[in-house]
Formats: sequence, C-alpha cells, structure tokens
Amino acid sequence: MVRYNILKMKFSTPVHIGSGKDNYDFSSTDLHSDTLASALAAIRAQSGQTEDLERFLNSFVLSSAFPYMGNSFFLPAPVGRLSIKVRGKEEYEYRKYLKKIHFIETSVFCRLAQGETVEIDEKQLKGSYLVGSTEEQWSHPYKNQVSQRVEVPRNGQDTTPFFFDWRYFNKDAGLYCITGATDQLFEELVRLFRQLGETGVGTDKNVGGGKFEIETGTLELAEIGDANTTLLLSLYVPTEEELKKLRLTDSRYTLILRGGYMAGSDIETFRHLWKKSIYMFGCGSIFPVVQSLKGKVVDLRPDWNDKCLHPVYRTGKPFCLHIKVNDYE
Repeated sequence: MVRYNILKMKFSTPVHIGSGKDNYDFSSTDLHSDTLASALAAIRAQSGQTEDLERFLNSFVLSSAFPYMGNSFFLPAPVGRLSIKVRGKEEYEYRKYLKKIHFIETSVFCRLAQGETVEIDEKQLKGSYLVGSTEEQWSHPYKNQVSQRVEVPRNGQDTTPFFFDWRYFNKDAGLYCITGATDQLFEELVRLFRQLGETGVGTDKNVGGGKFEIETGTLELAEIGDANTTLLLSLYVPTEEELKKLRLTDSRYTLILRGGYMAGSDIETFRHLWKKSIYMFGCGSIFPVVQSLKGKVVDLRPDWNDKCLHPVYRTGKPFCLHIKVNDYE
C-alpha cells in the first residue's frame, strides 16, 4: 500500500461549482485540479509572494477534488468498461447502471486497480456512486437547492431572472484532494488551503459561498506491481514528447475544454477578458503506459495589448496511479 497526504474540505456554506457554461441552474460535480492549484497560486500572490508563480505550480501535483462521506472516500471511475458483476443478475440487467457510475469507494477501487473482476451487491449501486459495502449506512454527500435570482444590469436595461443552484454538503461529508507534496511543501499547501477556505471557492464566493475548513489526513491505495496502465486523478496537459508516447489510439480518455473569463484577476479591468482555451485530459482517463508523466504548466494569457496584463497559469501536471487493466495485456 502507498500512503498519500490528503486535504479534506469541510464546507460551512453552500457552494456552486461552475460547469464552464453560462447557465447557473446546474452545479458541476467536479472541482478540477487546475482550478484548485490556480486558486492556491493566487492566494500566494495576494500574500506578497508574487515571484515565480510558475515555479510554484511546477513544485507539486494535486488531484482534483473528490467526495468523501464519513470514513468513505471516493475516486473517479476509470473511463471505459468496468470489470464489475452484480451478484444474481445477468449483464444486460445491470450494464446500464454501471455506465452511470462516476465515483467508486476506495476499497472497491483498489480491487479494480489490481485487475480483479469485482462482484458486488445491487444495493452498492447508489446512482453515480458505487459504495464499498451494503452494511454501511448511506446518505448522499450533498443536496442541491435551486432558487430564482434576478440580474440587474448597470446600464438601466430590464432585469433578467435566472436560476441558481447551491450545493449543501452534509456535516460529515465534503470534498478532498490528494497530493504528492510532503514536509515543508505540504505544510505550505495546508496554509494556502486554509486561506482559500476563508475566501471561498466556486461562483458567488463574494456573497459567502464556498467557504470551508481544512482537515489533513492520509489515504492508503494499493501499489500494483504488475501495472500496465496509467490512470489520471487530475487534469493533464502532456508535453510534446509525452504525447508521442501515450498511444492514444489504445487509450480511454475524456477531453475537457478549459478557459473562461479572467474572473480571478486582482486587476478589475482585466476580469472581462476571456482566457485562451486549452483541452486537457480528464480524470479517469487511462493510457497504456507506465512511465512517469510530468505534464506542464501552460499560460492562457489572452492576446491583449496592455503591458500590465499578467500571465494566467493553469497546471496540467498529472496526479497518476499505475493500475492493471486485463484487456491491455
């Protein structure tokens, strides 16, 4: 087993995680690694450490944020067909339910990661979640509440109603992320996360949304000696050299378009600018390679004729696990 440091976000206020679109009536299930890392870099810069933010982002890897419920931690389902059978059922009866799985409890995940075909009870399927046992009491980690709000234009035009989705986490649930950072670097990340929790994450943090407290801990995951693939637990932008080695025709992956407004800029006049966009490989993507992947930090600074315009860094450094997938043998 390999032990990793984790940071648990216990939300004290509701949160809205943007989906990258203009609609607010839906909150995304994913708080991506590049968003978190960029927020930490911004907090660091606001505290006066403005030097070499690119070096800071290159100094650590961070997973995306995944749900936890009590002592149960969930990881993203690998892309593609899951080696899972439902006890007492024919495949045609449960295959459509397996396709809905987005998160898998770590005890089941580790068995899948070792190349095992896992037999589960039908009661372990909880919508987009696959829980570890039918004996554990289950309640959904969060509930959503959609309310109607009104946008009031500054130019005197008519108001526009819209719907806004808040996500409320249960008191013993929240999000957590995994990091490879240790020692002093981990302590710095914890300090930055605590500051970020006071500021808030997501949309409408300026009215109190997305505030959280941080708890640290560890998570043990299986170390696979005969692994034949690499699984992403974060977003990933490969270097040119890595892209040639990924064997994309044999890979199972998702691509996510990242961009959006420079809403986090300290300079208000830049917040209306649209960042350059880039596609990143998504969580759960699998590549039939086992060498170390480094990824890169990219600058999405828009083309704008202003010498004061600062870089807009997004990290595509991957948090990876090596796993075994039988049909890649």
